[in-house]
Amino acid sequence: MQNKIYIKIILILFVLNVMLSAFYFTVGQNKTLEITPQKYSYKVATDQVVNGKSTASLVLNRNTAIMDCELIDSDYPWRYCEITINLTDDVENGLDLSSFDRVYLDIDYQGPSHATDRVRFYIRNYESEIFKPEDDNTLKYNGIEYHPGEGSGGQDISFTKFQVLTWWLFDYNVPIENAGVNLDNVSMIQIATDSGSVLGKHTIKVNKIIFKGTYLSQRWFAYGLLAIWISAALIFLFNELYHLRRRAEKIHAHAKQLDQLNRDLNDKYTQATHKAMKDELTGASNRYAVRDWLDNITRRVRWGNAKLAMVYLDLDHFKAVNDNFGHMVGDLVLKEFVCLIQQQLRGNDHLVRWGGEEFIVFCPNSTLEGARSLAERIREQVETHSWPQIERLTCSFGVVEMFPGETVREMTARADEALYKAKKNGRNRVEIMRKLA
Repeated sequence: MQNKIYIKIILILFVLNVMLSAFYFTVGQNKTLEITPQKYSYKVATDQVVNGKSTASLVLNRNTAIMDCELIDSDYPWRYCEITINLTDDVENGLDLSSFDRVYLDIDYQGPSHATDRVRFYIRNYESEIFKPEDDNTLKYNGIEYHPGEGSGGQDISFTKFQVLTWWLFDYNVPIENAGVNLDNVSMIQIATDSGSVLGKHTIKVNKIIFKGTYLSQRWFAYGLLAIWISAALIFLFNELYHLRRRAEKIHAHAKQLDQLNRDLNDKYTQATHKAMKDELTGASNRYAVRDWLDNITRRVRWGNAKLAMVYLDLDHFKAVNDNFGHMVGDLVLKEFVCLIQQQLRGNDHLVRWGGEEFIVFCPNSTLEGARSLAERIREQVETHSWPQIERLTCSFGVVEMFPGETVREMTARADEALYKAKKNGRNRVEIMRKLA
């Protein structure tokens, strides 16, 4: 009789869980916020505010907005048109979009060239530590740039695809703790023509902007269901404690095993993420870690908005260290070598292990002379340092500065030529190269 009661209770709980799950995944999971001209203020702006000549007009319908823009040549180099959507009247009291995890964008674009059929989408966030009332640009730029197409429908874009614009971080000297994407106080949204758009007529039609998220994450929903079952199990265990003690102990042991397995998996995931971005031996960055950063700053150098210098360095006769003292001593030397380099770097310099005993220091916003001075300081410190089990160690350097229009591959080739010249001229020296040999 008692077993039948337990079976009924289990069936009731099972049905309850199924009903709750069905409700959650069909009704209670998703939440949305649609941005339309009916609810929010739309307006257009052009580069005329910075002495440009481009023009734009805006037509608002019930749920759509159409901007007709003509980009006109002027002294201002970055011609643009943009739609600005004000979400609040008070810039300091915006909408909290941090509970959403993606945005659905249905935007149509027409322009004079398919090669530049991209638009920029910015979510502007107020942050009291940075915002200045006299400068709207101090609202944080959380943005993406993408191909919307024409008549191809919308797409969900995860907030993980957004990034804070690099020029904004540099221009306003934003500290690292404020450098990440943040959407907890959004006061406006902007849709603009591509930074590389050609002159001529452009049309951007905003069909839908919908922020999407969940009222309750799947994890917490699962925790709630688990709590129901645990509560029922506890009642059952209190009634059957004497007979089920051993079984309860086994369940507890199994739960601990699963918990330990989760911790082990989390540790392995953390280690794998670290290995993917860092050189395992020295702790310096690897090539993958700076790939996106290099692409970004190369574009800025091409546009004339930034400088980039490179210091290519290589330990002299390092093979002899491994041959004479063993690879264990060689590994210790590489670790200490990286520590010495990092003592001389600025906060925005990037040290990358390029391969073997070769390293590259990327120096943003630095000239050729500045990079050469850095290389000389490192060279002197390495030469005078007391190395473990080794009397003396030196390194050679090739220093170059990126030219507008030059690729990272071409810049690296010039630095390699300069390094080869330093090796050829006797090692333990710094050589610069202003152009390809």
